[in-house]
Amino acid sequence: MRRILILVCIAAQVLVLGVMAGEREFILSTGERIRLRTTPIDPRDPFRGDFVRLRYEISFVALGQIRADVRDHAKEKGYPVYAVLRKGEQELYHLDYLTDERPGQGIYLRGRVSNDWRVARGGGAVAVKYGIEQLFVEQGRGKDIERRRGTRNGLQVPMEVEVAVSPGGTAVIRDFRWSGLGMSLKMLRFHRRNRNTNLDEVTEPLSPKLEISLQNVSDVPLMVADPGNHCGFHLETTVRVTRQYRPVYEGCRDIRPYGDDFIELAPGEAYTVSLDLSEPRWHLSVDGHTGEIGRYANNDSFRIVYRAPTPALAIAGDRAWKGKLPSSAFTAFRVLD
Repeated sequence: MRRILILVCIAAQVLVLGVMAGEREFILSTGERIRLRTTPIDPRDPFRGDFVRLRYEISFVALGQIRADVRDHAKEKGYPVYAVLRKGEQELYHLDYLTDERPGQGIYLRGRVSNDWRVARGGGAVAVKYGIEQLFVEQGRGKDIERRRGTRNGLQVPMEVEVAVSPGGTAVIRDFRWSGLGMSLKMLRFHRRNRNTNLDEVTEPLSPKLEISLQNVSDVPLMVADPGNHCGFHLETTVRVTRQYRPVYEGCRDIRPYGDDFIELAPGEAYTVSLDLSEPRWHLSVDGHTGEIGRYANNDSFRIVYRAPTPALAIAGDRAWKGKLPSSAFTAFRVLD
């Protein structure tokens, strides 16, 4: 009898695995194909072979993008949610909003709330997993992918993952490609201070000076545009901030690129700019105060985002790199990722 029970248990496990494999293959062949941007991290596991762990743009959701009752369950691990997506440039899909009510139409992913230290302290976001956080690769390819992805202080090239999505929101990874444009961020200057520093007595800039490079990592020429006072670049908060920041500079409003504002990059060529975040161009408003992030932000984190100006897309045509590209996250004192 005991032997029969063991055989039944083994058969049941094989059946479950077979059903799961069959469902996966069905979704791969019939599901809606979309692309999501992600950054690969930690590409090796000695017990499971080579794989790349993936963290998507939609892995952390700001509270402002949450609907229904998700906010009440933001720290409840395993709570079911749905990420409703919208299509953007470069055939990439981005988050529209997160809800716990199953959508009646559109493209969406079914996920579950997860505990993540990156959002635990600030409480300004919800961490979500969608079952597509691991990409298995051939033995030895993990390190190659890690090198292509880049390092914290060097050029980083986003991975764009193709997934198949079932009508119920289950996603399965199909393939991946690399973005044609990479970005690097270097902190040229930052103010060294401690909790005893009286900021009102400091005369030098409190915010960092950054060097940002956009590099064409494709095999064809690409066009980027940076009009006005570096209006191709924007200072944005990450989901890990604890307060609401608002840009105050209006010099980029309705600005149109022309002439030297267009930069054509041959394969391997880079466009590099220096951004001094202590200048009024980059000041933000928070809690009724306006100033540089080094005075008010403390350990809140930010990104520089290159966003292709809309008029440039029509002028440059197919040569233009479309969409937006975020830098590594940073605080006023250091680079985070």
